[in-house]
Amino acid sequence: MRHRLTPSVLGLALLGGVASSPLMAQVRLLEAGIICPRISSGELIDAPGTEAGVIRRIEQGLGFDLGARTVPTMTNLSFGFRTTLKPGAPLQPVTIVVTHPPMGDRGITRQEWSDTMWPGDTNLNLFTFEHDYEKVSGPWAFAIEIEGDTVVEVAFEVTEDGGRGPVEAACFQFMS
Repeated sequence: MRHRLTPSVLGLALLGGVASSPLMAQVRLLEAGIICPRISSGELIDAPGTEAGVIRRIEQGLGFDLGARTVPTMTNLSFGFRTTLKPGAPLQPVTIVVTHPPMGDRGITRQEWSDTMWPGDTNLNLFTFEHDYEKVSGPWAFAIEIEGDTVVEVAFEVTEDGGRGPVEAACFQFMS
């Protein structure tokens, strides 16, 4: 697997037990969901805090095909969230965090990488199931941390079969 990340913008409600801070008011969740299975391309960049050691910088214009939070373990299916930093806020270095059940030979449960949020821009962060070892069922969460504090968090449930019907219906044209 390569984590699929790209700067973009988000704006829904915050999920999870997140402490209140002035920065929390600056970073907003716009949307979260699933992107139909596609082979994606983009520059690989070092991300030592991930199982693969790299992430792929993907195209900014991708949109979510489903707003669902139940994610079936389908090859090349992506899921994640889109956030934004309020216009006028200062440039913000952030840590993107994905937590999940144990994965890979090391049994890791937390993967992270650094990014910078630009005021008024969006930030799209995704995980794409590229390898079988990545397809671990259970609770997953995407979060943005600033100086160790979680300011946005979105929960997903990854399943072997659950949610497959809605994904197949929405993604019919992408499935071979």
